[in-house]
Amino acid sequence: MNKSFLNTLECAEAVVKLAIKKSHTKPSKVFLLGFMGGIFIGLAYVAYITVSQTLGGNFDPGFAKFMGATVFPVGIMLVLFVGGDLFTGNNLAFIAYCTKDVTLKEVLINWVSVWFGNLAGSIFIAWVAFMGGIFKSPAMHAATVTLAEHKVHLTFTEGLFSGFLCNILVALGVWMTFSATDSIGKIFSAWFPIMMFALSGYQHVVANMFVLSIAKMIDPAIYSAGTAVSHNLFPVTMGNLLSGGIFIPVVYYILYLKKDA
Repeated sequence: MNKSFLNTLECAEAVVKLAIKKSHTKPSKVFLLGFMGGIFIGLAYVAYITVSQTLGGNFDPGFAKFMGATVFPVGIMLVLFVGGDLFTGNNLAFIAYCTKDVTLKEVLINWVSVWFGNLAGSIFIAWVAFMGGIFKSPAMHAATVTLAEHKVHLTFTEGLFSGFLCNILVALGVWMTFSATDSIGKIFSAWFPIMMFALSGYQHVVANMFVLSIAKMIDPAIYSAGTAVSHNLFPVTMGNLLSGGIFIPVVYYILYLKKDA
């Protein structure tokens, strides 16, 4: 009888196996995978804004966030099933460094390559959506600009810690997909943690790449590119990395993979 799920040790070993593969992938290919990942998350964010754009003002803000959060995980599903990489998910590659299967240099090159690929993909899909008139309506315009303005007005500490909370859920959502051996199991494994992060409003650097790009296209005077990076993308990147790239891999390496002396 085939197993329907992997236990915690088997799951950790599967994560390490993929982390080794990702760390050994050519940077140019990682960039392209990241480009596609940025597109998928951008498409998911369009759906999030579309669903929630008027519910907050006309009905209930919490329900509006919940409805947006129910559709956002489709972006992660596309990454996992079709093929793409996200900086947040690739942060787990650090666990292969903990097991001494890859070098720190290989992990860092992977992170840098996927980050810039995500940025390029996010800007590209934002431009396509802008040119397609998706954000032309007053409601979409207002909802997007309001979201972006909130993000660039976070303090460094808020961006850092919100990013930390975000990638606990995102990284573990990706991790949980390894425990399932069928498509339905993987979908539900990813959906719940990703839905929770989106509902809670935590900061995800790739999602922010998209919303900050499209808001800048809608209203060029809203903020400078430097402000978007320094006030949001940089602290959120650090927060995502500290949780998904250090905290989660190190804790589960110690729990399941570290050899006892």
